[in-house]
Amino acid sequence: MTGSPGFFRNFLNSGHSPTLFAAFLYFSFSCCIWVLNGAMAPFISETFNLSPAQKGLMLSIPIVAGALMRFPLGLLSQYIGRKNATLVEMGMIAVAMLFGFFFVKSFNDLLAMGVLLGIAGASFGVALSLGSGSFPPRHKGLAMGLVGAGNVGTAVSVLIAPPLAQAFGWVTVYGLAAAAISVPMLVMIVFAKEPDDLDAHASFKEHIACLFEKTDGPSA
Repeated sequence: MTGSPGFFRNFLNSGHSPTLFAAFLYFSFSCCIWVLNGAMAPFISETFNLSPAQKGLMLSIPIVAGALMRFPLGLLSQYIGRKNATLVEMGMIAVAMLFGFFFVKSFNDLLAMGVLLGIAGASFGVALSLGSGSFPPRHKGLAMGLVGAGNVGTAVSVLIAPPLAQAFGWVTVYGLAAAAISVPMLVMIVFAKEPDDLDAHASFKEHIACLFEKTDGPSA
């Protein structure tokens, strides 16, 4: 039975479970930080007296930015490795959070902060590839599913950020997030290893070739 403890034990033993856990933690923290502005929206809105249109713009920018940043992060991971790419990204997230802590003073600054939050949203593909990379094909789906469950971080953000914002001020939450990202970074450095499931690095031309491929239309 696939739900038995023996099956799950065999699954963990078939790959590198510390990397799986590190990828899950990295993705969870990234999701938590990605939606930080949304979690603190009531406090931010009160500070800047935002209109409904401004609130919508504030919430949408991190989502769009995260989607756009997934391609360059995935490409980077092909050249420096997925583990190293996660460390680069988390370092950038820490810098982004420090920008929020020190420099967000106006609505325009807040929009810039939304773009920087998109860095955290770019983690999806690399996290899944890293977590499942050391598992055999028959278990890759389960490994990806377990790492993908890290999107629970969005709910954690909504639970944790508002009380912190109320207690310390919403700007301070950015500073706390900058410190918190050191936890998955340390776990990644100590416990994760680069999977060996990729045999060769594709060129940039090969990566983008799929964007220009022509497909035949439906036959009559």
